[in-house]
Amino acid sequence: MQKLSNELLLAGATQVRENYPYNVVLSPNKKVSPGHTSRSPNGLYVLEFTKSGSLVLRDKEKDEILWRASEDDGGSKLSLQTDGNMVLRKSNGNVLFSSKTHGHPNSQLILDDGGQIAVIAPDGLSLWLAGKPRGTMENSRHTNLNFPIRGAFYYPWYPETWSVDGHDVFFQPTMGYYQSSDRKVQKKHVDDLKYIHTDVAIASWFGPDTHNDRARLTNMMVESFEEPALLTTLRGKNQGLKWSVYHEQEFRSDPSVEELEADLEYLKKWYVWRDSWAHVDGKPVIFVYNKNGVDGCGMTKRWMQATKGEWHVVLKVFSNDEECLYQPDGWHQYGPSSGVQHHKGRSFVISPGFWRSRSSSPKLPRYSKQEWKQIVQDMVDSREPWQLIVSYNEWGEGTAVESEKGWKSWSGYGFYQDVLHDKKTALLESGLVVSNQTDLNNQTIPLTNQTVLVNRTKSVGDDD
Repeated sequence: MQKLSNELLLAGATQVRENYPYNVVLSPNKKVSPGHTSRSPNGLYVLEFTKSGSLVLRDKEKDEILWRASEDDGGSKLSLQTDGNMVLRKSNGNVLFSSKTHGHPNSQLILDDGGQIAVIAPDGLSLWLAGKPRGTMENSRHTNLNFPIRGAFYYPWYPETWSVDGHDVFFQPTMGYYQSSDRKVQKKHVDDLKYIHTDVAIASWFGPDTHNDRARLTNMMVESFEEPALLTTLRGKNQGLKWSVYHEQEFRSDPSVEELEADLEYLKKWYVWRDSWAHVDGKPVIFVYNKNGVDGCGMTKRWMQATKGEWHVVLKVFSNDEECLYQPDGWHQYGPSSGVQHHKGRSFVISPGFWRSRSSSPKLPRYSKQEWKQIVQDMVDSREPWQLIVSYNEWGEGTAVESEKGWKSWSGYGFYQDVLHDKKTALLESGLVVSNQTDLNNQTIPLTNQTVLVNRTKSVGDDD
């Protein structure tokens, strides 16, 4: 957020966020009633609390509704609580909508000239947002990732999951029990992911509007490309951390083709147009979870029909998946109860341990530093196209490589991350890997260690 003098603020001057002037709709502990209207500084966007009790954001010029808080009318009070949570309530006190941004005192609800409403922290960081994205697919340009690609599964869902089904996690990260919406946390996580040479961070995603995805993922994608390339190079980190999502709806149900198409359109609208979204062969990358292949080949068919060949789809393996008529672009495993999941020609997946919060003992005790060194070396030596880490920060399952006092190191990153950093750094310095991305002219930079992998063995681990 642009710094303004006290004189300007007292004079009621418009403030600026992400180069867009904005007006404050609500300050802490303030409320408005039906009939209230707020406008952006340029007057093009209006937030209306209608007399019928609906809260809608409109594009006046196009006479278009950009966002609606609830399908139901009947709201009687819109307030910004002192804890930072924006709440729309009915007259009986029932909640029609909540921004779920509690834990952030002194926040504000704002409306800007770009057509976004947002709950912002005192430092200007978005905690929740809705309205118009900052870009479109039509104006997007991307560089491609080239195999082998290192990925890390990432979880932007804290503090919601420091306790899972009433069971507290067993570990405490060095940063403490943080909130995924905090700027310092986001900066540290991006720094960590670059330190361990992550090419693509794969963020858990259960669909639109889950875990404040629009704000949290947007912030992480922006943060990933803020550091100057020269400084990044000098620090020995990945210059271009990319992002994708781990679509996890298959865990709960079998989404229809139409439902998947709606999810994909949402991802394109809010994220895929950014240069920090991962692409392979010109296609945006998406990872897909499934529960032990319950729907089997039916799942692959639904996904291939929904993506229409426009996405690079990486599905989770299941028994006899090679027999499916519809085949994705890639396969991976997510089975952290086994420290190593190697599927030749497909992926090499590693985990440092596995201890769910509801379990009395770990299913996979934590690897020692020496054991971890060998596992990471095996992954690097495998030259598999997808080399994946489960996980960066899934604390509810105890699979995190993020720093914790139990594995601290002199670097401050913890020895699990140190090993991931050192093993890839040694490979880069050896000259075996030239680059894992295309250059700015979209010309592919060949990898001297890239091999064609055609052999495949069937081996499926469990998810527990």
